[in-house]
Amino acid sequence: MESETETFTDMLCGAHTQNPADQCGDVVIRDRLGNWTYQFVASVDDFRQGIDLVIRGRDLLESTGRQIRIARLLGRTQPATFAHHELVMKSPQQKLSKSDGDTGIRDLRARGLTAHDVRAMVPAITNAE
Repeated sequence: MESETETFTDMLCGAHTQNPADQCGDVVIRDRLGNWTYQFVASVDDFRQGIDLVIRGRDLLESTGRQIRIARLLGRTQPATFAHHELVMKSPQQKLSKSDGDTGIRDLRARGLTAHDVRAMVPAITNAE
């Protein structure tokens, strides 16, 4: 991967400049077991589906330059707009995560949490009804 910067303005986190080559060298598109990697799949899916707004957790902010670069290498001329929000936490130390068997806010609501309860789990969101 060429050592070039990717510059973007996140809707919630402001301006960023990242150099994917400095961050990780060449991006792996398949892991040692032959599975497609998240960076590659997310970039391909967003491009092929015409996704122009990506909203996701702030823990993925550092991978944005890599995904913009991958999409550009695949032919995408205009990158998506990104918004990285504070994480929804199920405890003070643990984020809500599909990899831990958590499937999302819908499940929290199904377990009886109110909209106020769910918003209270996200530090950056006010609890105004």
